[in-house]
Amino acid sequence: MGWQKLWQDPEVVAKWQQFPPLPEVIQLADRLAAEDRRRVLDIGCGLGRHAVYLAARGFQVTATDNAPAALEACRKNLSDANLSAAVVAADMTELPFPDAHFDGLVASHVIHHCDGPTFVRTVEAITRKLAPSGYLALAVASTRHWRCGLGREIDPGTWVDEDHWEGPIPHHYCTEEEIRSLLSPCYEIESIREHGYEEREHSHWHWRLLARKRATP
Repeated sequence: MGWQKLWQDPEVVAKWQQFPPLPEVIQLADRLAAEDRRRVLDIGCGLGRHAVYLAARGFQVTATDNAPAALEACRKNLSDANLSAAVVAADMTELPFPDAHFDGLVASHVIHHCDGPTFVRTVEAITRKLAPSGYLALAVASTRHWRCGLGREIDPGTWVDEDHWEGPIPHHYCTEEEIRSLLSPCYEIESIREHGYEEREHSHWHWRLLARKRATP
């Protein structure tokens, strides 16, 4: 189906509209505010739950998504809250911003919608855009997620399920070891936890983490 059509579905919108900011995003905001750092990039902003929260706290927010319906909803939610942010159409692997520009970066339930090599490239792209000592708040699918293993495996940890409610797009499911191995060259991981919830008798598990980019590689 793809997220453009999903963001036009009232049931999907109502579901995501109710979610508060991730605790890791709140922690990111607290750290940046204490250090008087203001530029934050929100990748895959969706309806704008994190963009609105961060803008309300006085950050200079840039929000991106590749679904026009999401960008429209994000702009509306910002406007309804009398807030402003730069809302930009962009793919997560091709971020049209200067390197080392952002003090904080949020990627919540976004970058695992791809195959394994693209997942790695996306992390590399994110890392380039984040300034030294910048903070990353990340949420990605875990191998404990009930959909991991459904459909066909196109590369290690990546599954394509024709019956997935999001459509037959790749989903990459991570282990803690994979995340740590991928981030450790450039980041200090300050917190990482596996978060799960039950919905319609299924277990949804994701890794949530807060990491800080090293001042030097």
